[in-house]
Amino acid sequence: MACYPLLMLDQLAALLTGRARGRTLDLTTAPPDVLLQSAIVLRSLEAAVTRLDLDTGALEARLAAGGLLRLCAEPAGDGSRVVIEVAGRDWGGVARLLARELEHGGRA
Repeated sequence: MACYPLLMLDQLAALLTGRARGRTLDLTTAPPDVLLQSAIVLRSLEAAVTRLDLDTGALEARLAAGGLLRLCAEPAGDGSRVVIEVAGRDWGGVARLLARELEHGGRA
């Protein structure tokens, strides 16, 4: 219970400064497929994909709320290790929704 106030302070600081923690996912999907699936999901969430580099495993998208989402997909075993980070505002929870969609698609 002692950690709860600290967690709330971290979340408040992330909101005020525009810095949010990244999300790391381990998926069974290959990195190029993760990037393409991410681009499709982000477009459906009204984000503008500004960079999609299959060779380096990088994707960047401008969110409707003004934040910048960065996704990196690297090979890990038979799948991918994916890191999603947002700089700026993500009021719509796009990073969270993207992570859920990737996890759902990665299990199929």
